[in-house]
Amino acid sequence: MKIYDNLTIFFVSYYSKKSISQIIKKINPKIKILIVDNANEKGLKKYFNHKFKNVKIISSKFNGGQTGGINIGLKNIKTKYCIYMDSDIDFENSIIKTFYKIANRIKDFIILAPQHEKSKYPEEFFSKKKNIFRNFYLMKIVHGHFLFFNMDNVKKNGLYDEKIFLYFDETDYCLRAYKKGLKIYLIPDIKVNHQGGNSVYLKNKLEIEANKHWHLAWSNFYYHKKNYGYLTAIDKTYHIFLKSIFKFFIYSLFNKRKRVIYFNQCFGLLCSYLGLKSFRRVKL
Repeated sequence: MKIYDNLTIFFVSYYSKKSISQIIKKINPKIKILIVDNANEKGLKKYFNHKFKNVKIISSKFNGGQTGGINIGLKNIKTKYCIYMDSDIDFENSIIKTFYKIANRIKDFIILAPQHEKSKYPEEFFSKKKNIFRNFYLMKIVHGHFLFFNMDNVKKNGLYDEKIFLYFDETDYCLRAYKKGLKIYLIPDIKVNHQGGNSVYLKNKLEIEANKHWHLAWSNFYYHKKNYGYLTAIDKTYHIFLKSIFKFFIYSLFNKRKRVIYFNQCFGLLCSYLGLKSFRRVKL
């Protein structure tokens, strides 16, 4: 069946062996799967090569974050289409075939995306350009947890911005594609569930959470500054900065978790305001 020849599914793993393994069990074994290992996790390659015949592992030389891992994946895709999945996504396995059929019907697109059960798109994410498909929404931006790519148009748009380590990576990528006239469609009848934060298996959960809040804050300012200018970026984030300082001091005496989170949120924004690189990494 041609779907298996023209499609690769890929993941970026950061200590995500267990969650990715659970997803792969749902996927037809004839579909090629690529895993980019951002952590050089001990035993990961041996585990997947033993368990699944359709899986290829690429170990990154260093942890380039979500964007670096996705770019390694996109560079190594040899098929016409590919699907990127977060490692904490849940879906019905039949949707892969449905996506493929829709792709062959639309043809001219860069990204197809499903509706996420737990999130709704704000009005500004929808495109106002003419749409000839009544059952699909033409978009400016879609969430990046599950993306069906047309590789011909990926080559036109280029790779993800690796200055971003985590968060706003797909937002930035989609906006660039939109500005170039490449089409992004939301398929509302296809639904997936993003578990959110359940893919990394490390003991220090507070450090993982703190790292995410730092990067979410840093990327928020960077994305808006890059695409809309410095003043707009300040306007979008200053209230977060002030609130995080206030809450850091409020919780500093009696709630360690919130103290650490709000400190990292404030610090991430401050570093972004100062034009510093997205340097924070998980302390193992």
